[in-house]
Amino acid sequence: MPAFRSFFPITILGAVAVLIGVLGGLWYWFVPAADPPGDPQAVAPDPPPPDLRDIFPTPFLNVRPGVRYVGDAACAACHPAVAQTYRAHPMGRSAETVGRAAPVERYDAAAKNPFTANGFEFRVEKDGDRVTHRMSARTVDGVVLPNYVLPVGVAIGSGTRGRTYVGVQAGAAWQSPVSWFAKDARWDLSPTHELESGGRRPITPGCLFCHTHRVDPVPGATNRFREPLFPVQAPIGCERCHGPGELHVSDRLAGRDPGGVDHTIVNPKHLPADLRTDVCRQCHLQGVSRVFRRGRDPFDYRPGLPWDQYVTTFVRPREETDYRKSVGQFEQVEASRCFAGSGGALGCTSCHDPHAKPQPDAAVAFYRGRCLTCHESRGCTASGEDRRARNDNCIACHMPKADSSNIAHTAVTDHRVRRRPGGDDRPGPRPLSATSLVEYPPGPHAPPKAERDRDWAVAAGTKASSNPAARTLLGPATGALTGVVTRWPSDWEAWATLAAVRGAAGDGPAAVKAATAAAAAAPDSEQALGQLAFEAVQVDDLTAALGAGDRLVGMSPTAVSHRLCRAEAYIRRQDWAAAKADAEAALTVQPLYWKAHLLLAVCRHKTGDPTGARSEAGVAADLMPSDAARAAYLRWYRNMTR
Repeated sequence: MPAFRSFFPITILGAVAVLIGVLGGLWYWFVPAADPPGDPQAVAPDPPPPDLRDIFPTPFLNVRPGVRYVGDAACAACHPAVAQTYRAHPMGRSAETVGRAAPVERYDAAAKNPFTANGFEFRVEKDGDRVTHRMSARTVDGVVLPNYVLPVGVAIGSGTRGRTYVGVQAGAAWQSPVSWFAKDARWDLSPTHELESGGRRPITPGCLFCHTHRVDPVPGATNRFREPLFPVQAPIGCERCHGPGELHVSDRLAGRDPGGVDHTIVNPKHLPADLRTDVCRQCHLQGVSRVFRRGRDPFDYRPGLPWDQYVTTFVRPREETDYRKSVGQFEQVEASRCFAGSGGALGCTSCHDPHAKPQPDAAVAFYRGRCLTCHESRGCTASGEDRRARNDNCIACHMPKADSSNIAHTAVTDHRVRRRPGGDDRPGPRPLSATSLVEYPPGPHAPPKAERDRDWAVAAGTKASSNPAARTLLGPATGALTGVVTRWPSDWEAWATLAAVRGAAGDGPAAVKAATAAAAAAPDSEQALGQLAFEAVQVDDLTAALGAGDRLVGMSPTAVSHRLCRAEAYIRRQDWAAAKADAEAALTVQPLYWKAHLLLAVCRHKTGDPTGARSEAGVAADLMPSDAARAAYLRWYRNMTR
């Protein structure tokens, strides 16, 4: 869903963003809006791509869709040594229930518990295996407000760099605003967490795809999952790189010997270079944007299949790439002379053992040995004295660590393997444009260009509608998305993105048309319904807004955003009692969200409680993110309560 646009007054920053959008995408106004289907049954569904697990030519039998995952315990029976070293590897500790996670956190004051940020206080409480995160605040008069309390049940992260935490409520997963950072041994705000939206962030399937072994998302849901949340195990396991193990385990238990390469399970060393790299690429190539391919589910990916057929990744050109960003290893390595000199043969496992991480006292020798496989005959030119001073550590000199540019209290290793590293070579901030959002080079099994162009349109539209610095993408994205929905009329994600783009450009009626088409094509999609509710409120199409809002609240009753979107529609319809009920329900979930307090203030005034209204408006003002926002929203409140 795009950045929040409501009937509240536009701030100065918002006005500047709109102006940039108008100037950057002026020709958008001359692109005719594609009409969505009127009757959802009028457009036959576009045929999805065939299930690659059934048709991709590979000798490995476990890529097929019916093969089940069995978990690491089944592997450990025959591979105890590898299983033991892997459990100590960061991937083997990538996630766990909080009661079983290896303790790396501290809970005392020296670890900044509690800490304050943006006017809020955050506290982590541990009672046996139960961990609770609290967000609290006071009014300017010192009145203590009810806490936002999130019992967290899942710890995401090995603890090597840090951990973030997830609470599951009614099947919906929510990230805590509090994370643990190992480098500084302290608690702080979770990376890029937006307190302006109440501190409650949905954990999407894409988040858990790369941090856990496997989850089962509810089809169409934003952040709801079938329970148990981890049907096999929490941390990333053997099958993430080798594929589901049912066939392999059953053959071994039956005493069957393959007599050569075992095709019941993928061993990446037997894969072609591109498919072997894809095993790592599924999580370690994030880029600027990742778009799921039309009709494909990334959870259907199996090692041995081409990742390009499931996800298209977009990056910035090298001259615009921030090489200090966390999870940028692919972009870094491919900018190195080592990679270029290898003719593409250099891969992740050239340097990393995926089954074991070397102990600190052995790491220098381990990685130096990896370097010497290529550089033994072309030794280091540094003086012996200099090398001894660095403990003959190739990595310390050529792959130094530096502070991450996008995650606080975290260091990242520079994988560019530079001959003479040094200096801060991060590019200055540049807005995204049509030329700076480029497709990561596709592999030999990539989908047709038309499909990849569709993915670019979705990526560009998402960025343009949600980021004021990318407003120059509005025009190109609109044209590209219009072409996509003309070619594939039931591509609901393209329709929803087109709705967001048209809404961001100020064309509310066209946005509602596109959002209506998205919801018609995917009536169970929370994203499509959310886009429709959001856009319909902007143009006073209250029937559509309330219809979508009712569906959304029924789907995910703990989602505050759904309640408040419906409350806005009720306010516009002057149904004060219904709007009040939604605002109050939102505050039972997140008592510190300023927007819920402000909507409730209007409703209280309109239902004959001016004293309560002034109190709620005062709380909203104290919780608002900035002085400019506070002034604008309070003007709206005064206009509504005259």
